Amino acid sequence: MDVFFERKSVRKYLQDDVKEEDLNYILRAAMSAPTARNARCYSFIVVRDKETHKKIAEVHRAAQMILQAPLAILVVGDESKVFEGYLPQDCAAATQNILLAATLKGYGSVWCGVYSNDERSKALEKLFLLPSSVRAFSIVVIGKSADNSAPKNGWQPEKIKYEKWS
Repeated sequence: MDVFFERKSVRKYLQDDVKEEDLNYILRAAMSAPTARNARCYSFIVVRDKETHKKIAEVHRAAQMILQAPLAILVVGDESKVFEGYLPQDCAAATQNILLAATLKGYGSVWCGVYSNDERSKALEKLFLLPSSVRAFSIVVIGKSADNSAPKNGWQPEKIKYEKWS
C-alpha cells in the first residue's frame, strides 16, 4: 500500500473499534512529526466517549461523522512550549501523521479543522478543560471505513513550477 495515494477523507464509519495497539502506533506516528526547534508543543486527547462525540458535533457542524466513528483525536498545541509561533505548522505535521498512520493500519480518517476558527477553538478548549496556554488545533475522526470509493487522484502537473513562477 502506498499510503500517500491511498489516504482519503472518510465520513462514513463502521462500528468496529480501533485496536489499542493500532491507536498507540497512530499516536507514536503523531509524536514523530517534525516541529520547529524540536519544541514538540503538541499533545493529543483520545475521545471514545459517545456523549463527548455528541458535544463535539454540536460545536463543530462539519464534524457530524464523529457520531458514527469509534474514536477521535483532538490535536492541541501549547503556546508556552512552541518555538516562535510555529504552533500551526507543528500541529499540522502531527495531524498529517495521524491521517497517514491510520491509513497504514487500515482505518479511515478525516481531518476536521479547528485552528483559526475562534468559535470552535474556544468551545473545544472549554469542553476539554484545556489550560489557558493550550489551543485546540484539529480533530481527527478515525474508524473502519464504510466508504468503499477509491481515493481521489490529486496529481496536477500544472501546479508544478521550476525555478520561478513563470
